[in-house]
Amino acid sequence: MIPQLQPPPCDRFTDMCSSATAGQLAILFFSFGLVSIGAGCIRPCSIAFDADQDNEENPNNESVLQSFFNWYYAATGLSTIIAFTVIVYIDYIQDNLGWKVGFAVPAILMFFSALMFLVGSSQYIIGKTSSSLFTGFVQVVVAAFRNRKLNLSHSSIEQYYHSDDSEFQVPADN
Repeated sequence: MIPQLQPPPCDRFTDMCSSATAGQLAILFFSFGLVSIGAGCIRPCSIAFDADQDNEENPNNESVLQSFFNWYYAATGLSTIIAFTVIVYIDYIQDNLGWKVGFAVPAILMFFSALMFLVGSSQYIIGKTSSSLFTGFVQVVVAAFRNRKLNLSHSSIEQYYHSDDSEFQVPADN
């Protein structure tokens, strides 16, 4: 779609091909990273986000959640079946109309799904957080930096502790 992001075509007579430039490879790897971050953030969080949308004061909350999980997994399975069926037609479109149109179909569908998500976002129940995620992260980084030269005991028994009644509450000073 963007000619500058791909290497020039190979010469058919000499079988010589130019390698991708560093900038083209950087865009490619950035795109792969963006796709993996998107998939890694959406899939595990969607069910938890959806489960948070229930009314906690509802006495039938347990059955509502059970029904939600049933419908969630049924819809996921059905959408997978539909996707694998429709991919055949997208492949047909790509073979006959070109790969630009073949990629445009899922891109348009993704745009509409993101648009539906954003349009409905005013209706979502968003829980109040007690502290910032970034504050906790920065606290851990600062504590690790301050303790970077802390001498720990080489005895493995003194390095582990589990509960309030454990013999070792904190790492030993040895």
